[in-house]
Amino acid sequence: MLDRMSNQTNSNDAQPTSAASKQSVSDQIALLRSDLSGIANTVTGLAKEQLGETAGEIRGMAADKAGDVKSAIRTNPMQSACIAAGIGFAVGLLMTR
Repeated sequence: MLDRMSNQTNSNDAQPTSAASKQSVSDQIALLRSDLSGIANTVTGLAKEQLGETAGEIRGMAADKAGDVKSAIRTNPMQSACIAAGIGFAVGLLMTR
């Protein structure tokens, strides 16, 4: 009879522990979600910063190249006009097909 009572006591003790462990797991999952959200925000911020720097570098290089093209056109205007006419002719041929 004592064995039966001890078994009943153990089975009753297991239920609150199970509920407590479920709550603990739920709390840990919520904490992990919060941590992942923080990590995602940090990565997003770093990516935006890196892309901003890269975009600035690309704008600078494009401005330099545009300046190079302008000076090449000024030093060789006839050659530049012929190249532009050739490109226009090629684009016209491709557009009509």
